[in-house]
Amino acid sequence: MKGKVFSLINVLGLSIGIAAFFLIVQYASFEFSFDQFHENKNEIYRVAYKQIDNGEVKATSAMNYGSIRPLLKDNFPEIVHTTGFSPMPNNLGFLIKYDNKMFLEPGKFLRADSNFFMVFPSLLVRGNKNSVLHDPHSLVISEKVARKVFGDEDPIGKPISKDHVVTGVMKDIPANSHLHADFVSRAEKDWDHIDAIWKGGPDFYTYATIQPGTNVPMLEKKIESILRKIHPELKGVALSIQPIKSIHLQSHLQNELEANGNQILVYVLIMIGVIILVIAWINYVNIETARFIGRIREVGVRRIIGSGKGALAIQFLIEYLFLNVLALGFAFLIIQLVLPHFSTLTGTPISNIQLNVPTIWIGAFVMFALGSAIAGVYPLWFLLKMNPIAALKNGIDGYQRKGGARRSLVFIQFVSSLVLIGFLFVINQQVEFMRTTNKKIDIDRVISIRNPTAYGDIGYNEQYHEFRQLENRLLQNPSIKMISGTSAIPGTEVGFTFVNLLKRSLNDPYNSTRYKMLFIDFNFIPLYGLKLKAGRNFNPLLGEDTEIAKKLLNDEKPPKDYYQTLMLNESAVRALGFQSAEEALNQIIYLVLWADDFEKYKIVGIVEDYHHEALKKEVNPIIFTLNYDRFQQAYYSVKLSAGTNPHEALAYIEKSWKEFFPSKPFDYFFMDEYYDQQFKSEKHFERIFGSFAMVAVFLACLGILGISLFEANSRLKEISIRKVLGASVANLVTLLSKDHIKMILLSCLLAGPLIYFVSDNWLSAYPIRIKLSAFHFLTPLVILFTLVFLTSIIQTMKAALTNTVDHLKNE
Repeated sequence: MKGKVFSLINVLGLSIGIAAFFLIVQYASFEFSFDQFHENKNEIYRVAYKQIDNGEVKATSAMNYGSIRPLLKDNFPEIVHTTGFSPMPNNLGFLIKYDNKMFLEPGKFLRADSNFFMVFPSLLVRGNKNSVLHDPHSLVISEKVARKVFGDEDPIGKPISKDHVVTGVMKDIPANSHLHADFVSRAEKDWDHIDAIWKGGPDFYTYATIQPGTNVPMLEKKIESILRKIHPELKGVALSIQPIKSIHLQSHLQNELEANGNQILVYVLIMIGVIILVIAWINYVNIETARFIGRIREVGVRRIIGSGKGALAIQFLIEYLFLNVLALGFAFLIIQLVLPHFSTLTGTPISNIQLNVPTIWIGAFVMFALGSAIAGVYPLWFLLKMNPIAALKNGIDGYQRKGGARRSLVFIQFVSSLVLIGFLFVINQQVEFMRTTNKKIDIDRVISIRNPTAYGDIGYNEQYHEFRQLENRLLQNPSIKMISGTSAIPGTEVGFTFVNLLKRSLNDPYNSTRYKMLFIDFNFIPLYGLKLKAGRNFNPLLGEDTEIAKKLLNDEKPPKDYYQTLMLNESAVRALGFQSAEEALNQIIYLVLWADDFEKYKIVGIVEDYHHEALKKEVNPIIFTLNYDRFQQAYYSVKLSAGTNPHEALAYIEKSWKEFFPSKPFDYFFMDEYYDQQFKSEKHFERIFGSFAMVAVFLACLGILGISLFEANSRLKEISIRKVLGASVANLVTLLSKDHIKMILLSCLLAGPLIYFVSDNWLSAYPIRIKLSAFHFLTPLVILFTLVFLTSIIQTMKAALTNTVDHLKNE
């Protein structure tokens, strides 16, 4: 109570440090807990794909060939079960009709083989894992869907659509899973026997359970050896067998089921948590040492009149224990207040304490206990090592030297603060750069509507003219400039992938390039402002584009030696070996699309590369094919005229939609907002990193306050003598602050290379990125210098303005 300010600073620093540390441990525990809920988690592996040329990995995919499953089952006794599945296109949902009610469920829909629940048995809560997916009409739904559609009724055996009957119920898959689904249906019976699937490339997710104790790297080599013998034409194709527990944090392949976490970033945050806790302890040590200097004569008197070191140690340890109990109480209160908002900060659904990975928490508590003990013992050791006679004779002056350990600790604080501030600026500028950079695509004033029945079994055969009627109705409004129906829109994944199914010549060797297929209409290119490097857009008035499509759609026999038309982006042109867009224009190439074999296609246009899926991904080779009555209208894009009130236009669009499709939900979004969602993970990382970095810097400022108090208190007699001899306040402020300035400048020598190393490694993951400049190194220096100056100058001036008589009257 005698040192209320010191006690408050100590409790505040310790409680904030402890709370921040355990919140980060909470986040790390959640990230490391992914897929731990499976009963057979140690036996489940994903069989991924990689393409190797001349010993270098050229391409990877979380998907694999569909026919890999029978090969694994028939040739390797180490593999117990295999399963494969293909998800329905993202963001479409599933339209359910039951008891004259219609529901649009946005959950993920998987088409799987009959072994799905043999590999994932812990997901199934109702139904027999051996038979729940044996029937072609089988459908397993999640508990959430069952409650919403059936209420308290038993869903088993109920028809949920014209082609599906509920045969099982699975648990609501928790958030800490890399695989989510609300619907699992039986896939085609002949999946395992389509030989052409080896030609089509990796398009199915493959998982297997493997016997415990199996040497997995050796198994990979055995599988590749068998694959070479059976399919020698698949030169360079290799497999990657990944434990399911490692997928979320360690796997970053193409075609991941969901956006995975980043193990390095989790470790970075853990490191920040440790830094925060260490800084809090350093602050305590420095401030308590500064406080104890004022108690040197007290300790000297106690020692002379008979107090032993043990009794004094017990007294000071009880004080420290009491402070820690207070700090722990306040830290617990802070955690309880922050935890409900923690999921918004981190982008993860953490709303309560996560104890999924006990080893992390045990390690955290052991570290906390050891660090707390060291932090409590050091000030005690400082006091008890002194000579009581010297303490009574010299007081504070006898203990003002030998501050090397404290300065070293503050130096660590300076370096840590500079690195954290510098890296935070890099993250902020990179996110803003990606958001505002030229994407070579115009998404302003575009409203997109999701079509829930594009690939569903309800409404699949609706006539194309109904959508044309809607288009005509919308275009009657002068606020609406243009409409386009496509299989994907910017910001979504292009869901159709082709490997070795696009060739310049039928004699071309196997090519591992992954081409994306985008079905577009006549308006897609102008609506999104895409530029043509050569050639033309699809044209409804040209029979070259439409006549063959009409005949094929009506099952009419096309003329001999016919061809269809397509467009390519620049990346696809380069992948095909053309030297320029002009060279590729009007060339005949071969593609397997609707038929079982290669057909002729003429390249009529070359589209300038643009970032369709995400700026943080490389531009994929894209094939643009005409969506002519092909039922690929997964999205409708509506371009508004300049100066239009978007809310009025939206109301008109919704009214028209409900008039033509009263049973379909109106699901819309503005394209600029939707496209920015791709930066969600970066924004969450920026928020969580920035929040904890600021906590670390705040605690570092408390540390500066502690060392400033120590320096000022220990040099009060020196300051008084200098004032008597004529030193001004400015001279004294300079004298007492120069050590801090030197320390900051010295810490820059170490912090600069660390900022560059951390930032450059983080930026290397982005194809479009900022360049590091002097700004990222000088700004942290200016900020830290300002904070340190403001923090220390107050105490320094207070010491410089003291009455000299108070400190020299006993001399």
